[in-house]
Amino acid sequence: MKIQVVKTLFVVLIAIFMVSAQSVEEMMASGQALLERGAYSEAVTAFRQVTSREPFNFEAQYNLGYAYLGWGRYSNAVEEFKKAMRIQNRNSALWGNLAIAYEQLGRTQDAINALYQAVQLDPQNITARMNLATSYANANHYKEAIAQYKKVIAIEDVHEEALVNLSKCLIAVGNYEEAKKYLKQANVANPRNGSAHWELGNIYWKRDKDIDKGIAEYKLAVSVEPENDELYDNLALALEEKGQKEEALETWKKCMAYCSDALRKEKIQDRIDRLQYGAKPGTEPGGPAIKLTTKNQIDELKKELRSSEGEGSQQRIKAAPVNIMDDLNDLNEEKEVKPLDLKDEAKKRAKK
Repeated sequence: MKIQVVKTLFVVLIAIFMVSAQSVEEMMASGQALLERGAYSEAVTAFRQVTSREPFNFEAQYNLGYAYLGWGRYSNAVEEFKKAMRIQNRNSALWGNLAIAYEQLGRTQDAINALYQAVQLDPQNITARMNLATSYANANHYKEAIAQYKKVIAIEDVHEEALVNLSKCLIAVGNYEEAKKYLKQANVANPRNGSAHWELGNIYWKRDKDIDKGIAEYKLAVSVEPENDELYDNLALALEEKGQKEEALETWKKCMAYCSDALRKEKIQDRIDRLQYGAKPGTEPGGPAIKLTTKNQIDELKKELRSSEGEGSQQRIKAAPVNIMDDLNDLNEEKEVKPLDLKDEAKKRAKK
């Protein structure tokens, strides 16, 4: 019995010795590997071990905030990022990621302020500028959003996401001609950008009253993104307005095939019934047909179809996510972190 106790104690003592002997560099490497695997809670433990030994280790403190951000513990992320700021507060990437945590907590103005600070510290930080522009746009501050998107394009003239989102903001303020210019640039950069074709189609149809050009752009949109059901509505409505009933009917059916929202599918089915059987919603096929011949009637149907999603005719601009997997191995207290850069990621998303 005594021998067994000694063996147990020996094993425990060896384990304690091994943990204490683990170097800070090894713990940092372990934490980085855990981040890369998405094991955020374990990464938190690893980086906390480092900060307990070296309270002024900026890399560890920053990565600790990163780990909490990836874990979805946004209040903890804010707390740890603020601790990192006490060590080094002129780091653009740090402010940018603090903004993401604020945004997830619903603290929009704090997020905007943090992003503004990020771009002040590094004017070339495209990710921070994109997220700042998006925050402005979704808060309906279109003038400020336009200014930021244009600065992104000045840095990278073929930034697809910036070109399309800038166009949406210009449309919102009624600057259609300039919006068309940037949408065409986006289509040159990537002819398979369905959103750019869709927005351009809206301008041609609704603003320029050129329904043929509008239909042509809508058809390009659905051809490059056939599984995006939101791109079909306006094509079908434009075809109806032009009197091309059969083609409109086929378009609604394709929209139905890709739609996943149950309430929206009911509304689309009602429209299919109207075209196919001449039935009013809620009546048996064969009833009196409802003919949508005026622009107001078409617009009313469009609003009805969109109501289940809470969206207007203009698609909501989405912020680019921050890549919390960035490697900070070269970081020290005297050296700034390289700004996070999602240019490649944005291009990959555009090609999907």
